[in-house]
Amino acid sequence: MDETLFLKEIYVSFINYVPNLIAFFILIFLGWGIGKIGGKVVEEIIKRSKIEKVIFRETKPIISLSSFFSILTFLGILLLFIQSAVDVLGIKAISNAISSILDYIPKIFGFAIVVIAGYAVSEYLKIRIEESGIGLRRLISRIIFWIGIYISFLIALPILGIRTFILEILFVIFILSITLPFSVALTLVLKDELKKEIKKWIKKVRI
Repeated sequence: MDETLFLKEIYVSFINYVPNLIAFFILIFLGWGIGKIGGKVVEEIIKRSKIEKVIFRETKPIISLSSFFSILTFLGILLLFIQSAVDVLGIKAISNAISSILDYIPKIFGFAIVVIAGYAVSEYLKIRIEESGIGLRRLISRIIFWIGIYISFLIALPILGIRTFILEILFVIFILSITLPFSVALTLVLKDELKKEIKKWIKKVRI
């Protein structure tokens, strides 16, 4: 009798849970479909804007901007629907974990935008320096390019919540290592010039 009652309770619980299971799979299916559509829309917008050709004129990235933002959009929408589907099943632990991931996606968008903008500016400056007639232009253009990339990461990493204190110290050391020799050389040159000017002034005073 007890076994029959126990089995009946399991059966009733399962029957009551079936609508939740159906809603779960419907939400997953909708999330997949809408995510795919959203990703395609974002991909087409980026492709038609031709921003990739403007930014990556000389180099080809490992993954295109259109594909990167398309995947990110798809995952964001899918995870949003998965969270809703898990809420329907009443599994709070998984729902909270997905919520944390969803909170992180806008930060990834912000990180990517800052890095891409930094790359675009660095590439523009590199090309302009190489097209100029100054000496050592290839060396200077590469140094400026990588400094721009480094600065863009210093700005972008805090968006992900990553501290950049050590990177900032390394950057200061790098800048000092470049500017210090030039400063010393310039000081020596100015020192000699200053001596010459002082000698000329003394001669004029004596006359």
